[in-house]
Amino acid sequence: MPEIFHTAPVKVTSASAAVVLHCSDPRYQPHFQDFLRNALQLERYALIAVPGGAQFLTPADNQPQFSWVGWQWVKFVHDVARAERVVLMAHDDCRWYLDVCSGLDPAQLRTRIAKDLRGVRAGLLERFPQLQVELYFARLDGDLAVIVPV
Repeated sequence: MPEIFHTAPVKVTSASAAVVLHCSDPRYQPHFQDFLRNALQLERYALIAVPGGAQFLTPADNQPQFSWVGWQWVKFVHDVARAERVVLMAHDDCRWYLDVCSGLDPAQLRTRIAKDLRGVRAGLLERFPQLQVELYFARLDGDLAVIVPV
């Protein structure tokens, strides 16, 4: 490991046109980053990455404090970044969902995640009506990921 590392020059600004919220699962990180930069052309974005992604904004009966804190984080990041766009990303085989939603049939996981993404989009538009909100779902296919709109 180098003692000192210098990055390439980047114009410093706190403004971003987008907020991205996705799961922190390391299996998907490189795929999400590739998609955001190359497919959506987002060079800079404000990122919130937590286990389960947007699920922490759903009003879960068993963990309501996550939803309250999550909405505070989203408002803060939205205000600092002055975002006009929010990108919500989820993925197949989400271990957080499988743990939190114990008893959920893994075959129903995609349906539940898509329902939650749509619910979070409705909550975002209620709070921030001017936002453009995009929903995406990823699944692994060997070393590749396939990412589709929800």
